[in-house]
Amino acid sequence: MLDELKGGGIPADQIAHAIVKIGKPFDQTTILAAKDTVALYLNHSDSWVRHEAMWFLTSWGRLKEYQPALIRALRIDPDLDNRSFAATCLGRLCEGTNDKEVVAALKATVEDSNLEQLERLYAYRALLQVVKGISDLGYSPHEHKLSDLDWKWIRSL
Repeated sequence: MLDELKGGGIPADQIAHAIVKIGKPFDQTTILAAKDTVALYLNHSDSWVRHEAMWFLTSWGRLKEYQPALIRALRIDPDLDNRSFAATCLGRLCEGTNDKEVVAALKATVEDSNLEQLERLYAYRALLQVVKGISDLGYSPHEHKLSDLDWKWIRSL
C-alpha cells in the first residue's frame, strides 16, 4: 500500500483510508518508513486526507519534526475542523512540554476573536495539555463556551 501511495496509484477518494491502513496495526518501523510519503499529503486538496496525515504523523508517529506543519495548519488550513484538529494534534504531540512556540500559537488562536468559538475552544484544550500535561482532560470543547475559559491563566502565559 505504501508503494502505491508513493507512486500516486491510489484514487483520490481512497487516500485518507490508505493512510489509516498503513498506520494500523501500529508499528513504529512502518510509521517511520511511511512518514515522508504521508507528509506530502499535509497539503492535499482534500481536507480528510490532510486530517489523516496530521493524525498519522503526530498521534501515531509522535514525530516532533512535523510540529511546524501543525502550527501552519492551525493558522491557515481552509477547513475549520482541520484547524481545530491541528490544535488537538499539537496537544498530543507536545503534552507536558510547555513548548514556547506551540504555547504561543495556541494562545494566539484562543485569543483571536475573529476565529470560530469551537476552534478557540479546541486550542484551549490543547493549551491545557501542553502547559499542564493533562492527558485525560475530561474537557469537551463542544460542551463549553468562551466565557468558561480561565482568561487570567491564558493571559499569564
